[in-house]
Amino acid sequence: MSWTLNIIYSIIAITAFILIKLIQLKFSPRSALFNELDSVHPSPEWCPPTFARNVTASILWFQEYTNEGYQKFSKALDRPFALLTPWVRGATVLVLPPSRIPLLTRPDKTKEGEWTNLHGLLETTQLRYVVDDASVYQNLVHFDVVRKHMAPSDMRRLAIVTAEETDLAFRDIWGTSTSWKTINGWEECGKIISRASQRFLIGLPLSRDETMLETSRLYANALLVGGAIINCFPPWMRWVVAPLIAIRARYLQARYVKMLVPAVEERIGQYEAGWYKESDEDDFLQRMIPMCAKDAEQLNAERIALRIASLLTPLIFAICYVFSHCVLDIYGSPDKAEILAGLEEECRRVSAEFGGLSSSAAMDALKGIDSAIRESMRVSDVMVTNIFRDVTAGEVDVGNGLRVGPGVRMLFPTQNIHMDPDNYDDPTRFNAFRFSRPFRGKKSVGEESEEQDLITTSTPTFMPWGYGRHACPGRFFAAQSMKQTLSYLVLHYDVELVGPPPKRKALLNMMIPPVDAKIRIRRKA
Repeated sequence: MSWTLNIIYSIIAITAFILIKLIQLKFSPRSALFNELDSVHPSPEWCPPTFARNVTASILWFQEYTNEGYQKFSKALDRPFALLTPWVRGATVLVLPPSRIPLLTRPDKTKEGEWTNLHGLLETTQLRYVVDDASVYQNLVHFDVVRKHMAPSDMRRLAIVTAEETDLAFRDIWGTSTSWKTINGWEECGKIISRASQRFLIGLPLSRDETMLETSRLYANALLVGGAIINCFPPWMRWVVAPLIAIRARYLQARYVKMLVPAVEERIGQYEAGWYKESDEDDFLQRMIPMCAKDAEQLNAERIALRIASLLTPLIFAICYVFSHCVLDIYGSPDKAEILAGLEEECRRVSAEFGGLSSSAAMDALKGIDSAIRESMRVSDVMVTNIFRDVTAGEVDVGNGLRVGPGVRMLFPTQNIHMDPDNYDDPTRFNAFRFSRPFRGKKSVGEESEEQDLITTSTPTFMPWGYGRHACPGRFFAAQSMKQTLSYLVLHYDVELVGPPPKRKALLNMMIPPVDAKIRIRRKA
């Protein structure tokens, strides 16, 4: 009978726990602001069990709920609305309409209040459950290096290095056989991106170490996927589940850091010996040493290695996400033949004009390639909503008399904006030359560059990089890297999809990557 009593006691305990949480929901200290907002679902005060059910359902239906709110409130009424999600305390976020996008150009600190984009970014990957050293994600020295050394003016010197690595990566990983073979598109595209990104991050010879490369790719994936899963649990549960979910990412991080630390120690030794020059090695690590040396606590090999590791997700996962979707969008399009003919003609013409495709000038001239990638980023968003802002002090006026105080996360329905027929004709169709076709035939490259919206250009209707004061500072490197990779693929490989293009699905706010997509490839003769 003892086991029966244990089961009964367990059921009673679980039931009591659920009841306590429902009562907490009813009387939870949610911001009074949410009582003033339209909402896709009723508040917890109306019916806690229904509220809890809807929050749980948002894990799989967040995309649909966002679309419903966008159509009902953002589009029809130009009003913000409340959206349920287990992501934040209070289980509700504030979705701002497109008309409020100009707010993103305001300073983070004003006399009335302060807000930050950092909280939402950190919670996307839930770094605090993976990285024990809080300084790595609270003191963002590495992003200062990104802003200083990954600007448009730096792309000229980086282009030759990444072009060389892209060529070698394709030859080594995809091979040179002219016979067809089937590969996992997500994994093999990721390996190409990983090679080029690691060459830029840590330099030779470590960037070509097979174990290092595979560890970095797996870690980048594990960190973001793990963060997405952790965000499916409400904050009060994460202290239990998050450490378990983060085990794989922590293991891969420790493995990566262990391999990288000796190289970092060697660079620090060179710096302290006084014969260190940033120009000796043209990689991110070399540029970061002097920046970290400004604070003695930051000039630590393991901490610097952790900072490099924290950049693997934006430099590998994010670029791989865009590149692999671009491949699927192009080769899965009913207009594939026309698209490929146009892209190949452009690549050959520009290559002849610039003596190859290894310069930033050549990349800048690839307007069709640029358009195809930009269009893929539009139709194949990484997230349902984006551009997070958390009020940290005072109040922020978001218009129409609505003032937002601390504890409220604001965001924009970027996926809906990208797929809005008022912004784009036939928005669900992948139109590779949507952004370049209106400018074909222009003789002045300067005129064309000013008029055509390029990959790196954020507008109120195109915001994969964010918008305003905190647009992604690494987007210039990412864009150049993707253009080099796609142009190389178009010129040197035949590609076919195996089966229909994978159907896209959302897990809470994240669009699940096509991890099982298969493609057939062969080197062109």
